[in-house]
Amino acid sequence: MDFLITAGAWKKQGFEAHKAGEDQVVAELRAEGVLTAAYRRADGGGVFGVLHCTDLAEAKAQVARLPFVAHGFLEFEFAEIVSL
Repeated sequence: MDFLITAGAWKKQGFEAHKAGEDQVVAELRAEGVLTAAYRRADGGGVFGVLHCTDLAEAKAQVARLPFVAHGFLEFEFAEIVSL
């Protein structure tokens, strides 16, 4: 299953301290084939991406690995998507 994940702007200050960890987990998710696309809005208004997981529970668990999520800086919404 594929999921579109979206999150608005950062919810609080201080996320910069977790940037290196976030980049590492993003790289791991890509290498594992879980995160197939990731983008940041040019205007700073949020981020979005595409996850490939077996179900919604796995998608949420994978996103929870991200330091920005674990520390409450981002909260994602999930929508199952299908190819056209």
